[in-house]
Amino acid sequence: MAMPSQNEREPAQAVIAPGVTQVHRASPARAPRASAELASAREEHAAYVQGRERMEHAGLLRALLVLGVVVLMGSAWRAGLDRVFVHGWWRQW
Repeated sequence: MAMPSQNEREPAQAVIAPGVTQVHRASPARAPRASAELASAREEHAAYVQGRERMEHAGLLRALLVLGVVVLMGSAWRAGLDRVFVHGWWRQW
């Protein structure tokens, strides 16, 4: 008869008392407790990332506004100022 492979074997058992057995299982791996220095470094990094995100959002908003103004000015130039600002346009307000 062939010997069972490692995967087919029963888990190792320990005899606690006659007739009572308990299966040995490895405890799950646990990361060591974070130190105070690591916690403060994580807080600093989170604050840095938050500041960079704010700067990026402000830059995107600024770029969209500039793009909108450029498109508006290009459209007005292409249509001609006499068509955009017709005679008496100030009276419409």
